[in-house]
Parts: sequence; structure tokens; C-alpha cells
Amino acid sequence: MRKGALVSIILILSLLAVACGDDGPEGVEVDDILPAAHWEEEYPDQYETYMLNLEMEGTTFGGSEPIDYPEEYPYLQTLYAGNGFANDYIRARGHPYSLEDVIHIDRPKPGASCLSCKTPEYVGLLNEHGSEAATMDFHEAAEIAVSPVSCFDCHGNEPGEILITRTHLEDALENVEEEMAMGNLVCAQCHVEYFLDSDTLEVVLPWENGINAWDIEEATIERGHVDWVHPQTGTELLKVQHPEFETYMGSIHDRVGVTCVDCHLPEMENDEGDIFHSHHVTSPLKYVEASCLGCHQETEEELIARTEAIQEDVYVKKNEIAELLVDLVEEFEEALEADELTDEDIEEARLYHQRAMWRWDFVFVENSTGFHNSEFAHTILDEARDYTEQALEIIRNR
Repeated sequence: MRKGALVSIILILSLLAVACGDDGPEGVEVDDILPAAHWEEEYPDQYETYMLNLEMEGTTFGGSEPIDYPEEYPYLQTLYAGNGFANDYIRARGHPYSLEDVIHIDRPKPGASCLSCKTPEYVGLLNEHGSEAATMDFHEAAEIAVSPVSCFDCHGNEPGEILITRTHLEDALENVEEEMAMGNLVCAQCHVEYFLDSDTLEVVLPWENGINAWDIEEATIERGHVDWVHPQTGTELLKVQHPEFETYMGSIHDRVGVTCVDCHLPEMENDEGDIFHSHHVTSPLKYVEASCLGCHQETEEELIARTEAIQEDVYVKKNEIAELLVDLVEEFEEALEADELTDEDIEEARLYHQRAMWRWDFVFVENSTGFHNSEFAHTILDEARDYTEQALEIIRNR
């Protein structure tokens, strides 16, 4: 099937109940979590395709090669100045690398909650220590963890079942009334915007006002959360993480019922003619026939060209706005050093800077170069440009 059936709230809650029952994640301790290799003999096709995630061959605008972003995009050193991402920001590799990569990231790790979406063993730590697991020393917790993202994260120890194993998503869903497909929710456990609570270090998905970029921004500000203060402008900024789920919601594919699973884990046929879901979680452009051509009446070459044209437009726009934001930071700093702005001007320019950075960052860090929802990407990038230009107008008219 190419259309994922929408799941009612009752069904979602029943699945959550399974996830939290005696046989689900809540009853599982660290030593009980089964690694991917445990299922190799029983599910050889799924295991074989999961292991393909070790490959790092990419597409024009995607892939798992460990690209050094501050080197690839020098403007990040200005836009993220004062934040660890300015100097250490490597593009994420596939799921089998999740634990290895987070351990070697040279950014501050305030607690074990930084492992929340990098290893299933964190679920076991939560079961054993409750919310205090979040504040455990990161490196001590990492020594306990042995598995990267794998089977348990989506299935628990129940192959064939789709389970929500992350309590931060369960908590966030209490604020959501609309129906959602389980084929999207299983990915929303990790591919979302979040922050760590300043007191408890627990993962927070700020969905109380809604799940789009504007509602999340509002909820984050209402909570009084600030990720860092830009050293050149004094602006309190919010760092976006990887909001694939929130970006995809409301897209054309979402509106017709296509889910993350349909495109990223497409149905395939093995040599014996058996149908299974590929577990090579990669760009659909690497499996166009299985992922796309069941719905789209195009050739593979035509579809790839059309997709990359959509991504190219977003790529160019986000880079243009990034350079404009660099101008804002540099001119803002100059005006502050010259003491040429009124307090009212400073406050207003910082507000526009904050809003512009949130919108630009929402697209930059989202791992589809706008394709998950190109209409949204252009809308919010246009807003980022408008806010940047308004801030520049204040500074240049001083």
C-alpha cells in the first residue's frame, strides 16, 4: 500500500497501552533489550536491509556522509556563534552510527538525556531510574549503552508490532487531539524539535499549542526557554533540532495519507517472492520504484529531476537568507559597539533576529532540504527574510 491509514486516537492510545504494559518498554530493563542481530535469523530480509544503513552513499541533497557543516557552510560560525553547533556540527549518519556519533560529538552534554534517541538502552535507564535518568552523567550512561538505534526503538521486543517506546512522545501526545498515523508517530519519537528542560534535563516536545513551527515557537517562548545568547548581538536565541515530523505534517503527501514508513521503509520483494518492508531507512530517491512509482506516473529519471528541482529552490533560498542574517549580525554588532541604537531599537531588532533565526533554522536543520513540505519551507523562509530585513532597516536607519 502507498497510503498509510489514519489511526484514530482510540487506536493510538491502545498501542501506547501495549507499549507500556508488562511486555512493553516500561517493563524492560537495560539487559533485556535485544539488539538487531538477535532477529537476523528470524527476519533475514529486515536485518539485511537494516545493515545497509551502514552505507553512506548519498543523493544530491542528502545522505549519511559525515559532512562538517561549519566548514561546508562558513556562515554557521556567525549564525551559531556562542553555541556548540558553530564549531562542531557533523551531518548525522545512519541509525547504526547513532550511539557512536553522539559519544564523539564535542558539544556539551548536560546529562544522559542526550542519549534519549541514540540508543534503546536509554529506555531501560528510564525504567530503572525514572526521571532521574536524564541527569545521570552522560559518559557513565554511554558506557551502559551498547546498541545504536535499531529494532527495539520501533518494535520493543515485539517484532511485527509498532510501539512507541519514548515517554517524551507519549507526554506530548496528551496535547494533541487530531488523528495521526502510526506510520508517522513511530518516527516522531526522535525526528522532532525538542529541548531539554532546564531543571530536570528531560526531553520536552513543546506541542501544547500545536505541532507547527509557529505554535512550537510560541510554546517554547511561553515556557521561558532560551538555548543561548548570541555574543555579538545579545539576542536570546532558540536552537532548532531536526523537525522532520512537524515539517511533514500538513504536506501534500500527509494530506493524502502517505506516511514516513510508506516512503522510507517501502514494501519490497525478496528472491522467494515474499513481500517485506525494507529497513534501509534512507532517501526514497535510492528506491524510486518501490517508494514512489506506485503512486507517481513518471519515469525514475523524471521523478528524481523534479524532486531535486524542488530541493534546489529551497537550498538556494536558505543560503541567500543565511548570508543576509550574517549581514544582520555584523551590522547589529557594529551599531551596538558604536552605541547608536536606542533601547527600543535594540529590543525590536533582537526580537526580529530571534524570529528570523528560528524560521531559517527550522528549514536548515530539517533533513529533506525542504522536500517533506516545500510549501511550508518557502513560507517560513520568506518570513525569515522579512524579519531579517526589518531588523536591518532598524539598524541602518539609526
